[in-house]
Amino acid sequence: MADNEYILQIPPSALKKPGYAMIKGMPCKLSDIIQKPKATANGNDKLHLIGNHIFTGKKYEDIINLTAGFSGLLDIPAVKTAEFVVMDVDTKTGALSLLTDEGEAKEDANLGKAENGKDFDEVGMEVCKLFEAGESIKVTVMTAMGKDVVTDVNKDE
Repeated sequence: MADNEYILQIPPSALKKPGYAMIKGMPCKLSDIIQKPKATANGNDKLHLIGNHIFTGKKYEDIINLTAGFSGLLDIPAVKTAEFVVMDVDTKTGALSLLTDEGEAKEDANLGKAENGKDFDEVGMEVCKLFEAGESIKVTVMTAMGKDVVTDVNKDE
């Protein structure tokens, strides 16, 4: 399954919480990892993964048999975070114009949507409020699976 640049593979022993893993094909932030040694009559080790989808927050669970038919590697999403200075915010669409540390413009990030699909999430509302108040702000953007999501906002000191 790890056939693109968005998914990496690691051995189960390297999996730590609060890390990330693909649970049932979904990129999730791990909330619990339970190792079940000799979980079956045949003595197979199992790994119980519990996590929340990194974009929607929906809970996912999976139990992986670590002995019978296991390739030896688990899929994890390639996740990175970076901080950017906000140059402009379109408060209608949620499109952000950001400035990288190198002075380059980044135009492909958007504010996250709330569960109702119409409004922005808490972080998005805070970005709009601070920007409209004329504050100089920085946002932390998490990139995973080819998507950018604003996870935090701070006043630029």
